[in-house]
Amino acid sequence: MNGKIILFLLACGMLLLQFSCTNQQKPRANEINRNYLQNVRLGDGIPLSLDVTLRWKVEDPNLFFSEFSSTDTFNSLVLIPRSLELAKQESNRFESVDSVFSVERESYIESIKSVLKNGLASDGMSIREVIISDIIFPQQYIGAKEEVGLKEQELERIRQQKIVNIEKAKALKEQASADGQVEIARAEAEGKVQEIKSKTEKIRRKNEIAIAETEAQVARFKAKTEADRNRELADAEVEKVRDLKNVEVQKKREIEQIAVDKVAKLDKVDFERQLQLARLCAENPTYASFLVNKELASKVEIAVLPTGTGQNVFENIINHRMPK
Repeated sequence: MNGKIILFLLACGMLLLQFSCTNQQKPRANEINRNYLQNVRLGDGIPLSLDVTLRWKVEDPNLFFSEFSSTDTFNSLVLIPRSLELAKQESNRFESVDSVFSVERESYIESIKSVLKNGLASDGMSIREVIISDIIFPQQYIGAKEEVGLKEQELERIRQQKIVNIEKAKALKEQASADGQVEIARAEAEGKVQEIKSKTEKIRRKNEIAIAETEAQVARFKAKTEADRNRELADAEVEKVRDLKNVEVQKKREIEQIAVDKVAKLDKVDFERQLQLARLCAENPTYASFLVNKELASKVEIAVLPTGTGQNVFENIINHRMPK
């Protein structure tokens, strides 16, 4: 009986142990908590509020959860109080809220981030990132700054308006002086223009006279040129007629010369033929006698017979010549 009770108690203990193990929070890859740190006072006693986001991780779950039941508990009991403590200590080093509000804002944020990242790490966990998304200044300070800013803006506007007015008055004065100078320059320019117009008119008249003289000279030159041209044309025409006559005379002479040369050539040919005939006759007296008789016979139509020709042949020739 006692053994069964012991076994039952052991079984119950194991079930409780298993139940507690299953209900134990499992660590996530990264834990993120957004915390508002209030009444963080600077060196001059002005309180600030910081909007801080922490990204951290449980590195050793066994060690971490042996001390804390959950990450939320760790955040509320450890991270927030420690963050506030570290932020107050570091903020006390900055003496003026005005400097944190303006020129030292970035330096202040980086300093708080560095202090929190290095000071919040604990056994079994590590801080991965610290983000300060906003610094909340007291409303009274903001209102005062806004009022001062508005006043400064108004003063700056008045100062700028004064500068504008001064510059405008200066510009008006300069404009008046410039207008006077312009009027003087305009009067001088008008005088110069009138002088230039007078000189231009004189030059124009001289040019007109010169143009008239030039036109007269051009007309005379044209008339002389035309007369010279007509005379040259007449001379050229006479020369042309003379040349044509000379050409005709030359051609006539050439034709006559050609005729003379032709007659002379024919005479020379006839002379050479007669000379050759004379030589032939001198060398052959019988042939010469035959030619003489032939020429005479052609004149009187008497047949010349060679020596030894019969009477019948002579009769036949006579009968042939005489009409029947």
